[in-house]
Amino acid sequence: MKILVVFTGGTIGSCYNDGVISPDSSTRYKLIEMYKQNGGCAEFDAISPYTVLSENLNGEYFNLLYNSIKENINNYDGIIVTHGTDTLQYTSAVLSYMFGLCNTPIVLVSANYPLESEKSNGLENFSAAVDFIKSGNNKGVFVAYKNNGEHANIHRASRLQKHLAYSDKIESVNNIYYGEIINGNFIKNINYTEKQDEIKFGNMPVFKSTSPVLKITPYVGMAYPQLNKNIKAVLTESYHSGTVNTASKDLEKFCNTAKQFNIPVFLTGSETGFFYESKELYSKLGIQVLPTVTPISAYIKLWILCENNAKYIYKAFSKSIGGDIL
Repeated sequence: MKILVVFTGGTIGSCYNDGVISPDSSTRYKLIEMYKQNGGCAEFDAISPYTVLSENLNGEYFNLLYNSIKENINNYDGIIVTHGTDTLQYTSAVLSYMFGLCNTPIVLVSANYPLESEKSNGLENFSAAVDFIKSGNNKGVFVAYKNNGEHANIHRASRLQKHLAYSDKIESVNNIYYGEIINGNFIKNINYTEKQDEIKFGNMPVFKSTSPVLKITPYVGMAYPQLNKNIKAVLTESYHSGTVNTASKDLEKFCNTAKQFNIPVFLTGSETGFFYESKELYSKLGIQVLPTVTPISAYIKLWILCENNAKYIYKAFSKSIGGDIL
């Protein structure tokens, strides 16, 4: 079993320096050494296309990571990517959509604390990723992560929810994860189902540093941002009931401006069959309600479509969002 470990920084690649957590290249091999010292057995190669705290991530890092994996994917039984937790969901979605159901499993791992801390789950997450790769017959991109008091779960990389404030817990949408690692063995979740995209992305777009997608979150007293020609699409989240303030004149003005600029507006988090009167105005405002998908994955898919210069972003996105190469 030969595995490539791609180190990118984050907490799992950091240590304490005078009480401050910062990236440390010397920790790259510490993770592999800790795994072997705990009885783990596998052959590893290691590369590091960049080292960064994940909160400092931008689109250019997606290009570096994708290219480094693409160059090596056919030479290994599996690939493990170490990553910071802050933006784990974003990179996971990028890799999921670009590599699809690849034959070589790609598993992202992170840590809630640096490896030197007794509270860190970094080694357990890494061990779970190795066990999952060893189990075989699992195609695509995944995330291995152990929440406190639970077994290490294996998630489809496109299904990760964003973190709650003050929490390092990771969950899949609707809490339906792919499977879990119990005593070194992978057990698939019997409740898990998946549907592939109707649209398969071809070549990896060259991500710019900043995104052409405006992503917004509703709040009471919301002031909508100005639109301009550099914005190619808008993605708005909703409140937990799938609502936004459709009585707002500011929203109406915002949507009318979007129509003038020919910018499509999409909304996530609104389930079908659960209606409030405020939802009836979505169609009038030109807001396209998406099927169940995490806001971050929807945002990344939109970004990819925009960077690919999709002529019909509205149509293509609506068609493809029903499946997420799950």
